[in-house]
Amino acid sequence: MIISDLENKHETIPYEVGDSVRVQQTCTEEEDPESFYYIQAFDKKKGEVLEVIDHTRLQYRVRFGQAEAVLYHEEIIG
Repeated sequence: MIISDLENKHETIPYEVGDSVRVQQTCTEEEDPESFYYIQAFDKKKGEVLEVIDHTRLQYRVRFGQAEAVLYHEEIIG
C-alpha cells in the first residue's frame, strides 16, 4: 500500500513554537554530504522551536543559543 505525502502530512503531529527539541542525524555523509555536515553542527543539541514552516515538507526554525537552524520534522525529536 502506498501512502501519499499529503496523507502522511496529516498523520504528522508538528512541534509548536516554544517546544524544546533535539537534533538527530538522519542521513550519512555518502547519502547527502551537504545535509550531513549542516545537521552535524547541531547533532544531539537541544534547541527551541522559533517558527513552524509548513510548506511541501514540514520544517522548523530552531534556536540553539546564539545560532539558528532550519530543520525538517524528521531531523528533530521532542
